[in-house]
Amino acid sequence: MQTQLLPQIGTDSIYLEYLDQANGRSTKTVIDEFPFIIGRNATCNLTVESGRVSREHAEVVRHGTGYLIRDLRSTNGVYINGEQIEEHLLVDGDTVSIADFEFDFHCPAAATTRQTVTLAMEDRIQAEKPAQDPHLLIQALRTVNQWSGLNRIDPGLTSVQSIRDQKTVGHWCPLFRKAYQSHDETRLLKDSLVLENPLRLLQHVSAMFALQERQETGSFLMLELDQTDFQRQDLQETVGWMRTTFGASLKVALGAKIDVWEANLFDNVLVDDLRGMGVQFAVVGIDQFKPPIVSEVLEHCSMIGVAASALSATSRSPAVANSIHEFIQEVSSKGCQALAQAGSGGPDNQALEQMGFHAVVRFPA
Repeated sequence: MQTQLLPQIGTDSIYLEYLDQANGRSTKTVIDEFPFIIGRNATCNLTVESGRVSREHAEVVRHGTGYLIRDLRSTNGVYINGEQIEEHLLVDGDTVSIADFEFDFHCPAAATTRQTVTLAMEDRIQAEKPAQDPHLLIQALRTVNQWSGLNRIDPGLTSVQSIRDQKTVGHWCPLFRKAYQSHDETRLLKDSLVLENPLRLLQHVSAMFALQERQETGSFLMLELDQTDFQRQDLQETVGWMRTTFGASLKVALGAKIDVWEANLFDNVLVDDLRGMGVQFAVVGIDQFKPPIVSEVLEHCSMIGVAASALSATSRSPAVANSIHEFIQEVSSKGCQALAQAGSGGPDNQALEQMGFHAVVRFPA
């Protein structure tokens, strides 16, 4: 990590504090110009030397009397206190996570310590609109109450099929926001951070009941998780309930992106408990293959999923298809099964089989 440090930090300075991995010392970087860019480029105000950090990953800008951090459409995202964000009004003490690096934001100004406002944006034009509105939250709560009473919580299940014989080998339960992306009436639910955890619980339980009603369940149920799921106190109980319900007939697999696993696989007690229950782990959403992915996480996973974005590129570039094939050969030699997360218009089964995939899940457009 490279940055230019000022010799002294005043009592009214705003700054980022982090552990310098080169010398193991706590280091402070003053934010003294705007926009303040964080990224891999040497021209950034704060340079982070990591292949998992985008060239220009995030920026800090003035926002009224406070300071706003934005994700500059980075590959691996920006997290504030464990929550992935697009934009966020920084508050003194916030922890900013970029790839494997954490920065503590400090601002002595009283104006930024009075409140925390998380901005969940569809685009940056709405940057001054808070995500939480009391009236919208009340309406969302009413919707949840009605839906739970009418059994209308949709798990969004999609079948996972064997490429060789097209038989159902499992089912995929996506993230809540993905499951409901085509449901206009649930927009309030998706935007409500307060309701996210109970809605995820209802979605997972609905997935279990839906599979009970099907004669051909396959061999596994994949629950796609994000960072917030690994902070849910009910996740272990939900998975345990599923295992008790299905017994040995169906295995529960937890799938998450590689950066989420790297943040939780070795330092989260919940993950240790889930591992002890015999739950399978999967790295999903893989979309980069050069340089080769090098992560200890892959050694602990029984499945890997390649993102639809990477698969769509194979029709235009044989080199991409070859890179995916080489990657699948490597992970398959270690006992991993390769799963294609294809769109409805993605490569056909023959092309997927040539790349080495065992199964495919085709999500609706």
